[in-house]
Amino acid sequence: MKPYRITELANKYVSYDMITAYTALPEFPVPRVRLLYTFLIEREGRSAESAETCALAAFLVQLGMDTHDRIDLASGLGEATRAMRSRQLKVLAGDYFSSVFYHLLAGAGETGMVPLMSSAICEVNRLKVQLYSKLKRVVLPAEEYLKECVHVKMGLFLSFTELLDKSVQNLWQKLLSELSRCEVMLDEIQSSSDLPQDRKGFAYLRIMETGSSEDKDTLSARKVAERDWTLMLVKYNIKEQLLSMLHQSVDHVQSLLHECKKETVRTELKSILEPFIAVLSPARRSVQEG
Repeated sequence: MKPYRITELANKYVSYDMITAYTALPEFPVPRVRLLYTFLIEREGRSAESAETCALAAFLVQLGMDTHDRIDLASGLGEATRAMRSRQLKVLAGDYFSSVFYHLLAGAGETGMVPLMSSAICEVNRLKVQLYSKLKRVVLPAEEYLKECVHVKMGLFLSFTELLDKSVQNLWQKLLSELSRCEVMLDEIQSSSDLPQDRKGFAYLRIMETGSSEDKDTLSARKVAERDWTLMLVKYNIKEQLLSMLHQSVDHVQSLLHECKKETVRTELKSILEPFIAVLSPARRSVQEG
Protein backbone atom coordinates (compact mmCIF):
# COMPACT_ATOMS: atom_id res chain seq x y z
CA MET A 1 0.00 0.00 0.00
CA LYS A 2 1.19 3.49 -0.76
CA PRO A 3 1.67 5.44 2.50
CA TYR A 4 -1.46 7.52 2.08
CA ARG A 5 -3.67 5.13 0.10
CA ILE A 6 -6.38 5.12 2.79
CA THR A 7 -6.24 8.91 3.00
CA GLU A 8 -6.75 9.08 -0.75
CA LEU A 9 -9.79 6.81 -0.49
CA ALA A 10 -11.15 8.89 2.38
CA ASN A 11 -11.05 12.06 0.28
CA LYS A 12 -14.20 10.84 -1.45
CA TYR A 13 -16.02 11.27 1.86
CA VAL A 14 -14.25 14.27 3.39
CA SER A 15 -13.49 16.63 0.49
CA TYR A 16 -16.73 18.56 0.28
CA ASP A 17 -16.64 22.23 -0.68
CA MET A 18 -19.03 23.20 2.11
CA ILE A 19 -16.77 21.63 4.75
CA THR A 20 -13.52 23.09 3.44
CA ALA A 21 -15.10 26.53 2.98
CA TYR A 22 -16.52 26.91 6.49
CA THR A 23 -14.64 24.67 8.89
CA ALA A 24 -11.39 22.78 9.42
CA LEU A 25 -11.15 19.07 10.06
CA PRO A 26 -8.85 17.60 12.72
CA GLU A 27 -5.62 15.83 11.90
CA PHE A 28 -6.22 12.54 10.11
CA PRO A 29 -5.45 9.41 12.23
CA VAL A 30 -2.86 8.25 9.71
CA PRO A 31 -0.35 6.39 11.98
CA ARG A 32 -3.02 4.21 13.60
CA VAL A 33 -4.78 3.54 10.30
CA ARG A 34 -1.55 2.56 8.57
CA LEU A 35 -0.69 0.25 11.46
CA LEU A 36 -4.14 -1.33 11.27
CA TYR A 37 -3.92 -1.90 7.54
CA THR A 38 -0.42 -3.34 7.88
CA PHE A 39 -1.72 -6.05 10.22
CA LEU A 40 -5.02 -6.64 8.42
CA ILE A 41 -3.30 -7.23 5.09
CA GLU A 42 -1.31 -10.08 6.66
CA ARG A 43 -4.41 -12.07 7.64
CA GLU A 44 -4.65 -15.49 6.10
CA GLY A 45 -7.57 -16.07 3.76
CA ARG A 46 -8.66 -12.41 3.63
CA SER A 47 -8.41 -10.12 0.63
CA ALA A 48 -6.52 -6.85 0.34
CA GLU A 49 -9.81 -5.16 -0.47
CA SER A 50 -11.28 -6.28 2.86
CA ALA A 51 -8.26 -4.94 4.75
CA GLU A 52 -8.51 -1.66 2.86
CA THR A 53 -12.21 -1.28 3.60
CA CYS A 54 -11.80 -2.01 7.31
CA ALA A 55 -8.96 0.51 7.57
CA LEU A 56 -11.03 3.10 5.71
CA ALA A 57 -13.99 2.49 8.02
CA ALA A 58 -11.75 3.01 11.06
CA PHE A 59 -10.33 6.17 9.49
CA LEU A 60 -13.77 7.70 8.97
CA VAL A 61 -15.19 6.74 12.36
CA GLN A 62 -12.14 8.13 14.16
CA LEU A 63 -12.30 11.30 12.07
CA GLY A 64 -15.98 11.61 12.91
CA MET A 65 -15.34 11.36 16.64
CA ASP A 66 -12.41 13.79 16.45
CA THR A 67 -14.55 16.25 14.48
CA HIS A 68 -17.24 16.16 17.15
CA ASP A 69 -14.55 16.88 19.77
CA ARG A 70 -13.82 20.19 18.06
CA ILE A 71 -17.35 21.53 18.43
CA ASP A 72 -17.33 24.67 20.56
CA LEU A 73 -20.15 24.09 23.02
CA ALA A 74 -19.65 27.56 24.49
CA SER A 75 -20.84 29.18 21.28
CA GLY A 76 -24.46 30.16 21.12
CA LEU A 77 -26.67 33.19 20.72
CA GLY A 78 -24.94 36.14 19.17
CA GLU A 79 -22.18 34.20 17.42
CA ALA A 80 -21.22 35.24 13.91
CA THR A 81 -22.94 33.52 10.99
CA ARG A 82 -19.68 31.94 9.82
CA ALA A 83 -18.86 30.61 13.30
CA MET A 84 -22.36 29.19 13.64
CA ARG A 85 -22.10 27.49 10.26
CA SER A 86 -18.71 26.06 11.16
CA ARG A 87 -20.15 24.59 14.35
CA GLN A 88 -23.14 23.13 12.52
CA LEU A 89 -20.90 21.57 9.87
CA LYS A 90 -18.73 19.95 12.52
CA VAL A 91 -21.84 18.28 13.93
CA LEU A 92 -23.10 17.15 10.54
CA ALA A 93 -19.69 16.12 9.18
CA GLY A 94 -18.89 14.14 12.32
CA ASP A 95 -22.23 12.33 12.10
CA TYR A 96 -21.69 11.59 8.42
CA PHE A 97 -18.15 10.25 8.79
CA SER A 98 -19.20 8.08 11.71
CA SER A 99 -22.19 6.62 9.86
CA VAL A 100 -20.45 5.60 6.63
CA PHE A 101 -18.72 2.64 8.25
CA TYR A 102 -21.95 0.58 8.30
CA HIS A 103 -22.16 0.70 4.51
CA LEU A 104 -18.44 0.07 3.99
CA LEU A 105 -18.23 -2.96 6.27
CA ALA A 106 -21.42 -4.52 4.92
CA GLY A 107 -20.10 -4.17 1.38
CA ALA A 108 -16.86 -5.90 2.36
CA GLY A 109 -18.63 -8.76 4.13
CA GLU A 110 -17.23 -7.66 7.50
CA THR A 111 -20.62 -7.30 9.21
CA GLY A 112 -19.21 -8.81 12.39
CA MET A 113 -17.17 -5.63 12.86
CA VAL A 114 -20.28 -3.41 13.04
CA PRO A 115 -21.26 -4.32 16.64
CA LEU A 116 -17.61 -4.43 17.70
CA MET A 117 -16.94 -0.93 16.39
CA SER A 118 -20.23 0.36 17.76
CA SER A 119 -19.31 -0.97 21.20
CA ALA A 120 -15.83 0.58 20.89
CA ILE A 121 -17.35 3.96 20.02
CA CYS A 122 -19.48 3.81 23.18
CA GLU A 123 -16.44 2.90 25.27
CA VAL A 124 -14.33 5.70 23.79
CA ASN A 125 -17.10 8.18 24.52
CA ARG A 126 -17.33 6.90 28.09
CA LEU A 127 -13.56 7.39 28.50
CA LYS A 128 -13.85 10.92 27.12
CA VAL A 129 -16.61 11.86 29.55
CA GLN A 130 -14.55 10.45 32.40
CA LEU A 131 -11.48 12.37 31.23
CA TYR A 132 -13.32 15.67 30.77
CA SER A 133 -14.92 15.32 34.20
CA LYS A 134 -11.52 14.88 35.85
CA LEU A 135 -10.06 17.80 33.92
CA LYS A 136 -12.92 20.04 34.97
CA ARG A 137 -12.34 19.15 38.61
CA VAL A 138 -8.53 19.38 38.20
CA VAL A 139 -8.03 16.03 39.93
CA LEU A 140 -5.94 14.40 37.20
CA PRO A 141 -2.13 14.13 37.47
CA ALA A 142 -0.28 15.08 34.28
CA GLU A 143 1.08 11.56 33.69
CA GLU A 144 -2.35 10.02 34.24
CA TYR A 145 -3.81 12.52 31.78
CA LEU A 146 -1.43 11.27 29.09
CA LYS A 147 -2.33 7.64 29.81
CA GLU A 148 -6.04 8.36 29.51
CA CYS A 149 -5.48 10.23 26.25
CA VAL A 150 -3.65 7.18 24.89
CA HIS A 151 -6.57 4.93 25.87
CA VAL A 152 -8.94 7.28 24.01
CA LYS A 153 -6.69 7.26 20.93
CA MET A 154 -6.41 3.49 20.70
CA GLY A 155 -9.90 2.52 21.85
CA LEU A 156 -11.56 2.26 18.45
CA PHE A 157 -8.66 0.38 16.88
CA LEU A 158 -8.54 -2.22 19.64
CA SER A 159 -11.91 -3.45 18.37
CA PHE A 160 -10.12 -4.96 15.36
CA THR A 161 -7.90 -7.19 17.50
CA GLU A 162 -9.98 -10.34 17.11
CA LEU A 163 -9.86 -10.01 13.32
CA LEU A 164 -6.11 -10.52 13.41
CA ASP A 165 -4.26 -13.81 13.54
CA LYS A 166 -3.77 -14.81 17.17
CA SER A 167 -0.01 -15.01 16.69
CA VAL A 168 0.24 -11.23 16.17
CA GLN A 169 -2.46 -9.91 18.49
CA ASN A 170 -0.08 -9.22 21.38
CA LEU A 171 2.41 -7.40 19.14
CA TRP A 172 -0.40 -5.42 17.51
CA GLN A 173 -1.64 -4.18 20.89
CA LYS A 174 1.85 -3.17 22.01
CA LEU A 175 2.51 -1.25 18.81
CA LEU A 176 -0.93 0.36 18.84
CA SER A 177 -0.33 1.57 22.39
CA GLU A 178 3.10 3.04 21.65
CA LEU A 179 2.07 4.68 18.37
CA SER A 180 -1.01 6.14 20.04
CA ARG A 181 1.29 7.51 22.71
CA CYS A 182 3.50 9.01 20.00
CA GLU A 183 0.44 10.76 18.59
CA VAL A 184 -0.57 12.04 22.02
CA MET A 185 2.93 13.40 22.66
CA LEU A 186 2.96 15.13 19.28
CA ASP A 187 -0.50 16.60 19.92
CA GLU A 188 0.66 17.97 23.27
CA ILE A 189 3.88 19.40 21.81
CA GLN A 190 1.92 21.20 19.11
CA SER A 191 -0.81 22.49 21.42
CA SER A 192 1.34 23.41 24.41
CA SER A 193 2.06 26.89 23.02
CA ASP A 194 -1.66 27.72 23.07
CA LEU A 195 -3.05 29.34 26.19
CA PRO A 196 -4.68 26.68 28.40
CA GLN A 197 -8.43 26.55 28.01
CA ASP A 198 -10.89 24.66 30.20
CA ARG A 199 -7.98 23.59 32.39
CA LYS A 200 -6.73 20.91 30.08
CA GLY A 201 -3.48 19.73 28.60
CA PHE A 202 -0.25 18.26 29.92
CA ALA A 203 1.43 21.67 30.19
CA TYR A 204 -1.29 23.12 32.41
CA LEU A 205 -1.50 20.02 34.61
CA ARG A 206 2.27 19.71 35.02
CA ILE A 207 2.66 23.35 36.04
CA MET A 208 -0.22 23.00 38.48
CA GLU A 209 1.65 20.01 39.98
CA THR A 210 5.17 21.41 40.13
CA GLY A 211 4.83 25.18 39.73
CA SER A 212 5.29 27.94 42.23
CA SER A 213 2.31 29.18 44.26
CA GLU A 214 2.33 32.39 42.25
CA ASP A 215 2.21 30.59 38.90
CA LYS A 216 -0.52 28.23 40.10
CA ASP A 217 -2.62 31.16 41.29
CA THR A 218 -2.19 32.90 37.94
CA LEU A 219 -3.32 29.79 36.06
CA SER A 220 -6.21 29.10 38.43
CA ALA A 221 -7.48 32.65 37.98
CA ARG A 222 -7.09 32.31 34.21
CA LYS A 223 -5.19 35.58 34.09
CA VAL A 224 -2.14 34.30 32.25
CA ALA A 225 -1.08 36.35 29.22
CA GLU A 226 0.47 34.81 26.12
CA ARG A 227 3.97 36.04 26.95
CA ASP A 228 3.71 34.82 30.55
CA TRP A 229 2.51 31.41 29.36
CA THR A 230 5.48 31.14 26.99
CA LEU A 231 7.85 31.95 29.87
CA MET A 232 6.18 29.30 32.03
CA LEU A 233 6.67 26.67 29.36
CA VAL A 234 10.38 27.46 29.30
CA LYS A 235 10.65 27.76 33.09
CA TYR A 236 9.20 24.29 33.65
CA ASN A 237 10.82 22.61 30.61
CA ILE A 238 7.44 21.47 29.31
CA LYS A 239 8.42 20.85 25.69
CA GLU A 240 11.63 19.11 26.72
CA GLN A 241 9.61 16.72 28.90
CA LEU A 242 7.21 15.97 26.05
CA LEU A 243 10.03 15.46 23.57
CA SER A 244 11.71 13.07 25.99
CA MET A 245 8.53 11.01 26.34
CA LEU A 246 8.06 11.00 22.57
CA HIS A 247 11.63 9.76 22.22
CA GLN A 248 10.92 6.93 24.66
CA SER A 249 7.86 5.79 22.72
CA VAL A 250 9.72 5.91 19.40
CA ASP A 251 12.48 3.82 20.97
CA HIS A 252 9.90 1.32 22.24
CA VAL A 253 8.39 0.93 18.76
CA GLN A 254 11.83 0.43 17.27
CA SER A 255 12.64 -2.19 19.91
CA LEU A 256 9.51 -4.11 18.88
CA LEU A 257 10.64 -4.37 15.27
CA HIS A 258 12.56 -7.56 16.00
CA GLU A 259 9.25 -9.24 16.91
CA CYS A 260 7.92 -8.60 13.40
CA LYS A 261 8.56 -11.71 11.33
CA LYS A 262 7.87 -10.09 7.96
CA GLU A 263 10.14 -7.51 6.38
CA THR A 264 7.15 -5.72 4.84
CA VAL A 265 5.76 -5.05 8.31
CA ARG A 266 9.10 -3.79 9.62
CA THR A 267 9.48 -1.51 6.61
CA GLU A 268 6.02 -0.03 7.06
CA LEU A 269 6.58 0.54 10.78
CA LYS A 270 9.79 2.43 10.05
CA SER A 271 7.88 4.58 7.60
CA ILE A 272 5.09 5.25 10.12
CA LEU A 273 7.70 6.45 12.63
CA GLU A 274 9.33 8.95 10.26
CA PRO A 275 7.14 11.99 11.17
CA PHE A 276 7.81 11.45 14.87
CA ILE A 277 11.55 11.00 14.35
CA ALA A 278 11.59 14.20 12.30
CA VAL A 279 10.21 16.13 15.26
CA LEU A 280 12.99 14.74 17.43
CA SER A 281 15.82 15.66 15.06
CA PRO A 282 18.12 18.41 16.43
CA ALA A 283 17.78 20.45 13.23
CA ARG A 284 14.00 20.36 13.36
CA ARG A 285 13.94 21.20 17.05
CA SER A 286 16.19 24.21 16.59
CA VAL A 287 13.88 25.56 13.92
CA GLN A 288 10.81 24.99 16.09
CA GLU A 289 12.33 26.65 19.12
CA GLY A 290 14.05 29.44 17.21
